[in-house]
Amino acid sequence: MRRVLFSFSFSVGSFFVGVWLPYCPLPNGLRLCNLFWSTVDGLGLWLIDETTGLSLESRTLLFLGMLVWPLVVSALMFTLGLLLYRIRRRLRMLVISGLIATAFLNVDVNRISQPPISDLPTYHRLFFAVW
Repeated sequence: MRRVLFSFSFSVGSFFVGVWLPYCPLPNGLRLCNLFWSTVDGLGLWLIDETTGLSLESRTLLFLGMLVWPLVVSALMFTLGLLLYRIRRRLRMLVISGLIATAFLNVDVNRISQPPISDLPTYHRLFFAVW
């Protein structure tokens, strides 16, 4: 049971920080976007944008980029969590520390539209390009 909860926290954590963090304002109204996980989750939309373009006419591709790709990333993180539970303690702590460090690579949502960060294919920026 602990192994599944450990892996589930990796999955949910990466999904929340990559997709939902910009929609949860802090008490002072500041909204943050995680550069690392939002870019990882935005790669699906970026690939669609580079191949066919982001448009509402390609609803199937948008569904794949906006929902399926972030869920695949979460499933991969769940699998990584299962694998991490079995490895040596020191290496596990090193990987967990790295993942926690990526969770703190946050910037203000308004900063995403300004260079040089505007070149990153973040999920939040590409999602709003569609809607």
